[in-house]
Amino acid sequence: MSFDLSTLPFSPLLIIVGLGYAAVSAAATGPEIVRRELEKSGWYATCQSEIQTSIQATRRPDQLIPQVPDIGGMICSAYPELGNLCQIIPDPNAAARAAEARARELENARIARATSGARDACSCAEQIFIEEQRLSVAMYAASGRLLSPPVLTNRGAALNRAMNSPLCKQEGSS
Repeated sequence: MSFDLSTLPFSPLLIIVGLGYAAVSAAATGPEIVRRELEKSGWYATCQSEIQTSIQATRRPDQLIPQVPDIGGMICSAYPELGNLCQIIPDPNAAARAAEARARELENARIARATSGARDACSCAEQIFIEEQRLSVAMYAASGRLLSPPVLTNRGAALNRAMNSPLCKQEGSS
């Protein structure tokens, strides 16, 4: 049994145009609309600051180096004629201060390496979000932004979930 398109109450051309519009919405306009809305909402700045804050939270605390009186300085201030002796008396905390300064440099370098991929992780989350929600995004674009699916109203949670997915995990962030 064949189906006669001429018996439909509307033109078959209308169906073809509607499917074409849905395809264009799914492929081009939907993702572009979501990208623009993410830029307007400031999600990238928020994303990058969250990544930097979480990485900064892993920072090793500075080591407290006790202040020991500078015996050489005290002797030289009281007896300037003992200048040669002052140069011989070592600072007992010099090695600890140097080690702490080196550890601080290494920690800063680690944090800089870890935060360098923040923009990539945010872009990755955006791409995963758009690909996973392509149908919702197409519906949103095709409706002229009148129908807003729940996943788009709660996009912050979906974007964070996408950013924490294994596809977007950056090395050194843990």
